[in-house]
Amino acid sequence: MVVSILGHPKISAFLRKTRVWCKYKHFSELYQVLSIHLDEEIWKQYLAECTQWEKSKDPNWKLVSIFDPEYPKTLKEIYDPPLVLACLGNLSLLKSSIVAIVGTRKSSPVSLSATRKLVEVLSANKSLSIVSGMALGIDREAFLSAWEFGLPVIGVLGTTLGMEYPPGNRDLYKRIKEDPNQLLITEFLLKTEPAKWTFPKRNRVISGLSDKVYIMESGRKSGTISTAYSAMEQNREIYVFDHPKQFDNEGGRLLIRQGAHKLISEIKFSIEEVKVKNASMSYEDWCKKRTIPSEIRRDGRWDFDFNL
Repeated sequence: MVVSILGHPKISAFLRKTRVWCKYKHFSELYQVLSIHLDEEIWKQYLAECTQWEKSKDPNWKLVSIFDPEYPKTLKEIYDPPLVLACLGNLSLLKSSIVAIVGTRKSSPVSLSATRKLVEVLSANKSLSIVSGMALGIDREAFLSAWEFGLPVIGVLGTTLGMEYPPGNRDLYKRIKEDPNQLLITEFLLKTEPAKWTFPKRNRVISGLSDKVYIMESGRKSGTISTAYSAMEQNREIYVFDHPKQFDNEGGRLLIRQGAHKLISEIKFSIEEVKVKNASMSYEDWCKKRTIPSEIRRDGRWDFDFNL
């Protein structure tokens, strides 16, 4: 049987629309009736495309369908779960306790420091895994901090496993692929380019995998907000980090007004306030290191402490 048929765009769209897959407990049962619902020539075409893809794919990639025992229970519970995942790495992470840490690519120094500190606090639970979207900014910092404090990561892609996007994170891809205790997953099997529609689909997987979702910084219109709204629909706990020195957290503050937990007060972090000499420092200035307030370290992190 060709498991990747569940990831063919036309087949998956048909199954999501009709919910036919819900009637079956085993992939073999669904596979036998799929051809009945499609024109014979179209079925043969799709099947040939997927058969060829499976023959040419990286042999280290594993396919996990929604009918398999390895498929994560939390993800299966959402309304529109991916029917198949392409995975590279440690599949047992899908059964671990998972929290999502997400945020804007253009992240503030204070948000990056808060992300690192949050991961440090969470690392007290060594059975925990961190999931995020392999983007720059907060996503990247979450993974780097997870490795620093000994936690495995799950990277969810908005592209195929064969594409390393964005290029600025190739070092992360290399590290994950070389370490058998990390994991990359995607629902996109056949050739899929990064596009506006692929990332909201990725974001619902990030929140769907998670017990809790931490929003570290978000503009009002962003992929992070997409993840947060998916988390709301999926009845996940949402925590938002908010600080006056963030560049743009309008989306995060909106979520707090809509009922999300405020990270600092909810988890009872206490912050030693930092007096910033140049509060008007722009994102571009920080990136170019032209203006660095004395309280910010040379690596861009803030020297304040979070204490439980």
